[in-house]
Order: sequence, then structure tokens, then C-alpha cells
Amino acid sequence: MFNPNKIKRLTLVTLSAIAAILATIPAQALPGQSSNTVLKWVKSRPQLPTLEYGDETSTYFGTKGNLRFFVGTAFGKNVTQESIEVSDDRNLKFAKKSTKAIKLIQDIYDVSIANDFKNSRLVTKIRGQHFYQGQKFAYTASDDSGGSSFQIIPVKKLQDEIKSTKFCQTNQCDV
Repeated sequence: MFNPNKIKRLTLVTLSAIAAILATIPAQALPGQSSNTVLKWVKSRPQLPTLEYGDETSTYFGTKGNLRFFVGTAFGKNVTQESIEVSDDRNLKFAKKSTKAIKLIQDIYDVSIANDFKNSRLVTKIRGQHFYQGQKFAYTASDDSGGSSFQIIPVKKLQDEIKSTKFCQTNQCDV
């Protein structure tokens, strides 16, 4: 027999269980999300530094040891890109076949982002900067004598990033 109170209780229990599960899933701070979500996520990652906001660049940034972390935003609101820079570690190169780099990406983000980068395809290379397209995001990676850097950007912004890099290569922009 139909009992509306049992249905109501079952619905409340189900919704409570879903809410509890969602509350325990760590936020994944990635381009497209709000800066508030990313800032909360950064605080939950012990390997990441405390971030400061730079008004002139609309960027959150911080340094912890030899790791620098940047979060580019659209006027402080939504995240447009994230960058990791590691200095003074010759054994770390952000490359798809680098076990150490993939492990760092996995530790900071998660296995899905690490695998997306690992399985991405190389689109182009401009002066030591590699541009990759994954299923979820696009990535840039570069190395120089000072260290290695890795950037996550939305796939739809990949061609703009490539054009900007080509333009700056020709016009010697400050990047």
C-alpha cells in the first residue's frame, strides 16, 4: 500500500546520503571554476603555498620551497588558467613520459588530470614550449635552465595561447 510518509523519509535519507558523499569529495580546482572554489581547494593541498592576489595581473600566486603556483582569473572571479613552476630540480621536467612530473600533477590535482596530460597529443612546439591537447584540458609545458613549468588551460583557449606565444616570439613580449 502507498505510504507517503515512507516515501518522504526515503527521499530525505537518499538526499542526505548524496549530500554527505558530495561533501567528502575534494573540490577539484581547475580553469572554469570560481576563484573562491580554487582558493578553498588550495588550502586543502599541503604541497601548495598560501596565495596572494595581484590586482595588476588578476593572478593569485605563491611560493613554497621550489614550487610556485599561479591561478589566473578573469578579474578575480573565474579561473582562466593555472600554472605550476618548479625551480632548482633538474630531475623534474613536465613531460608526458616523466614519472616524477606525472606524480606531482596527480598529487596536486588527481589521477584523471595526470592521465589526461599523459594521454594528450602534442599540438605544436614553440621555442621549447610544448602545447598539448587532452580530452578535458589543454596544457603547456616548458623547461629552461631555471626550472620547469606546467600550465592548465581550457581546450577552447589553446589556439589563442599558441597565437599569443607566436606573437610574443616575433615581437619580444614580456611574458
